[in-house]
Amino acid sequence: MMKTSNFITSILFAGTVLVSCTDNFESINSNPNAPEQVSANLLTSTVTSEITRRLTDEGYSDGNTITQLMAKNNFPGFSQFDWGDQGMWDFFYNYLPEINDILEISRTEGTQNATYEGIALTLRALSFANLTDLYGYVPYTEAMAGETEGIFTPVYDDQETVYNGVLQDLADADAALAKGEAITGSTGDVIYDGDASKWRKLANSLRLRYLMRISKQRDVSAEMQAIVSAGNYINSNEDNATLTYSGTSNTDSWPQSTGRIGGFDEKSLCTTLLGYFEEFNDPRLDIWFDRNSDGEWVGIPIGLNQDNARAYDDANSPSRLDVELFYFSSTAAEAFIIKNSEVQFILAEAAERGFIAGSAADHYNAGIRASLAYWGVADAEIDAYLAQPSVQYDGSLELLLTQKTIALWNVDYQGWMDYRRTGIPALETGQDDLNGGRYPVRFLYPSSEQTLNTANYQAALQAMGGEGDNINTPGWWETGTRY
Repeated sequence: MMKTSNFITSILFAGTVLVSCTDNFESINSNPNAPEQVSANLLTSTVTSEITRRLTDEGYSDGNTITQLMAKNNFPGFSQFDWGDQGMWDFFYNYLPEINDILEISRTEGTQNATYEGIALTLRALSFANLTDLYGYVPYTEAMAGETEGIFTPVYDDQETVYNGVLQDLADADAALAKGEAITGSTGDVIYDGDASKWRKLANSLRLRYLMRISKQRDVSAEMQAIVSAGNYINSNEDNATLTYSGTSNTDSWPQSTGRIGGFDEKSLCTTLLGYFEEFNDPRLDIWFDRNSDGEWVGIPIGLNQDNARAYDDANSPSRLDVELFYFSSTAAEAFIIKNSEVQFILAEAAERGFIAGSAADHYNAGIRASLAYWGVADAEIDAYLAQPSVQYDGSLELLLTQKTIALWNVDYQGWMDYRRTGIPALETGQDDLNGGRYPVRFLYPSSEQTLNTANYQAALQAMGGEGDNINTPGWWETGTRY
């Protein structure tokens, strides 16, 4: 199995083999002193750390921007929707072969282990869900068929097909992890250190996330209720799928702490988030941001162009990110896949829509409590926060999903996915928007696909409809009519 090749590399490799292979190629090019197969724990270490770090870094860099939690005073093209290849396509397709290697090792006699199998299935589901959520149609059924079937220009599958596979992988992960099989020695797992029970909770929490995502297209009530009734999902901050940086090297440090202070200072509090924080009298404002030089909280609007952003910054001195938490410390901020707060808000919406039994208000309050507690807010202050009339739950999905969006700080692009599904909270483009006043709903395919997988690329664009490969074509789960 190819370890870290993407489709470009796969095609080039295929061409090289066809031209230059010989009957004794493998014996000539084998290293008798090197292992033929990397162990599952080493692969797991790479995959769990790289995916968790990248997702959080994406959330910090662009996910927070597209949900208007942060805005940039320099190089603001992303918030103007001047988008090119965002790089997530190559990232996930680079690591999917390694995930499949873990899966093969976990199912091979002599190295068989149900916990590694469950970990691999969970990570495969997470990767493909991100790919289809970000791009739309993506290679799925033929994505890993380069070596086994010689398919180096895979077809693109529709989102429903990908989601069927994602949800099946997570159900299979639940079954594998339910066995509770121990891993001897170093697990390589930077999230839960091989704890099968916690990975099971992660797998089922992701199932809840993705079932809610497709709920405009499909009745997901029975599946969501079954997960809730079984109780094997993240239900406390102790079960959060987080990575704590060691700080021993740049690679093992919070990424922003390793860059220049000028680059760090380019991100500021967005006026949209400041409005939420002022309405809710929210303590996270003082945790995530610093007051400006005048001792005031000031935001910057989304979507200003370079000249206007710099002029606004010079005139108003918007609040920067908290420098102690997000720059000077290499270990204080964590990376994460999903936290209890998100799960509770999913359950709150599910209860409000009648998908599951239970109190939407209880889950809503639990989501807020989990988020505030995670960021170090004391219990008494949380109680006072929840008692405010502006915060008390009144059955409003606008309130619920606004609070959820805030809690999704740094969680890749999940807030954007909720906005695309529900239109909540209402987001408007900025004054220097370059997308005709429309809020984008997908990333562009990488240019490599246009040249190296042209026929399948074109077929996907035609099948998705819209206006060709652009950022305004909604996907399958966004266009359902169930609510």
